[in-house]
Amino acid sequence: MVTKYFVEVIASNKQQLINLQKFELDLFQPTAKSISDNEFKIDGLITLDDINKLVENGYKVLVKKESMKNTPAIEETISFADWSEMTKKSHEEATKGRRVPEVEGEKEETPPSLFTLSFTGYLTSQGIDSALQYIAKTYSSLVELIVLPKKTHEKRTCRAIKIGINNSTPKIGLLFLGGVHAREILNPDLLVKLALNVCEAYTSKTGMKFENKSYTADDVKQIVENLELFIFPLVNPDGRFFVQAPNGDVWWRKNKNPNPGLPQKGVDLNRNYDFLWDSGIGTSSNSVTEIYKGKEATSEPETKNVLHLINKYQNISCVLDIHSYSELILYPWGDDETQTEDPDMNFNNPNYDGSRGQSGDSIYKEYIHGKDLEWYDSTGKRIRNAIAAVRGTVYESQPSIGLYPTSGTCHDYLYCLRYNGANRNIMGFTIETGKKFQPPYEEATNTMSEVSAGLVEACKVYID
Repeated sequence: MVTKYFVEVIASNKQQLINLQKFELDLFQPTAKSISDNEFKIDGLITLDDINKLVENGYKVLVKKESMKNTPAIEETISFADWSEMTKKSHEEATKGRRVPEVEGEKEETPPSLFTLSFTGYLTSQGIDSALQYIAKTYSSLVELIVLPKKTHEKRTCRAIKIGINNSTPKIGLLFLGGVHAREILNPDLLVKLALNVCEAYTSKTGMKFENKSYTADDVKQIVENLELFIFPLVNPDGRFFVQAPNGDVWWRKNKNPNPGLPQKGVDLNRNYDFLWDSGIGTSSNSVTEIYKGKEATSEPETKNVLHLINKYQNISCVLDIHSYSELILYPWGDDETQTEDPDMNFNNPNYDGSRGQSGDSIYKEYIHGKDLEWYDSTGKRIRNAIAAVRGTVYESQPSIGLYPTSGTCHDYLYCLRYNGANRNIMGFTIETGKKFQPPYEEATNTMSEVSAGLVEACKVYID
C-alpha cells in the first residue's frame, strides 16, 4: 500500500486554491481557509508523488504526519455484546440515586447523558446494525425498525429507525445521516447513542444533560410526541467494515463498488447525488480518486437507500448529514456563493453552465430564497450555540461553498428539490464534527456529546 501523508497545502491566491480541483486529490473541502490576504490553505491526505506534483506547480506543502496503519478505529473498538451490557449498566447509573424533588414545583435533577457513562470504544458495522435492532426491541412502543430496500455491493442489509409516538397528528420529520464516508468513524456511534439517549429519557421521563447543556423532560416529551426522528447512522457499512478490518485501509473514504472495468474500487457517496452531478465541480470521473462521483447520478445502493427514506416518508422536512472533520455547520449552496435577487441565475439554467464553481467572482452566484437563507442562518446559529454551551467548542455556521466548491452533495440535492419541480421543501445541513477523522474514543465521546446537543436543538427549532 502506498504511503500517504496528512498535509496542509498552501495556495498563493484564491484562484490557485480553486485550481487544486484539477489535480483530483484527497483534499478536505471544509478545511479550506484564508490564512492571510495572499494565502489560503486546505488539508489533505496525499502521496509523496502528489506532494512533488503540487510543489512543481507552485504550491507550498507542509507535511503534518505520515498516515497510520492502526488507529482508534481498529484499536479502540467494542463488541455489541459488551456495548449492550454497558448500556444496561449506564441506565442503572443514570437512574440510581436520582434526587426526587422534595418541594412541590421544584425541578427534578437532570441525570447525566448516557453518552458520558461507561462506553469504551467504537462499534463495528455489525455492532451498529445490532444496536439499532436492540433499540427498536427495547423501546418498541416508540421505535420502528426500518429495513432499507437496497443491499450494499457486499450484500449488507442497511437499517434505520424512526422514533415517535404513533397517532393521528401530522408530524414534521427530521432525518439524521451518518457514516457516509467510511473513515469518519465517530458519527455512526454518535447517532446510535443519541437515539438511545432520547428513548431512555422519554421512557424514564427525564431530561438530557450534556455537561453544561441540559434539555428538560418536557423538551424530550415534545420532541418525541410532536416530531418523527429518522436515524440512519451507517449509510456505508461496507466502507466501515473495510476501515476496521485488519487487512483493510483505515483511511478509506468511499463505498465498496467494485467498479468493473475501472482501475479502482469505490464511489464517493457524497458526490453521487443529482445536483450538478455532471458539472465537474469538486468531483471526478476518475475512479482512482477519492472524489469519484460514480457512473451516473444516484447510481449507488447507499444513495438509493437515503432517497428511499426521503420518498417514502414525505413528512421529512430537514436532513442533517453528519461528517468529519473541521467543526463546521454547513448549508446550501456548495457549488457557488449565494444570492437572493435573481431567481433565473440558478443550477437549472444552462446559460450558466461552465460559470459555476468560482467563489468570489461576479459572473455567477447561486439563487436562494431570502427567507430560506434567513432560516439557515438563524437555525445554524442555534445549533452552533447549543454545541458551544456543552464545553465551549465553537463551530462556525456558513454556506458550504466556503472557499472550495463542491457538487453532487446530499444537502444541496435535497434543498434543490424545492426548485426542480419535485414539490418538496427539505432543508439540509452538513455538520463536520471534531478535528480528526478517528480521534481517541475519549475525545470522540466529548465530540458526540457536543454535537448531540446541537441535534437536539435542531429538533427544538420545529417545536418552539
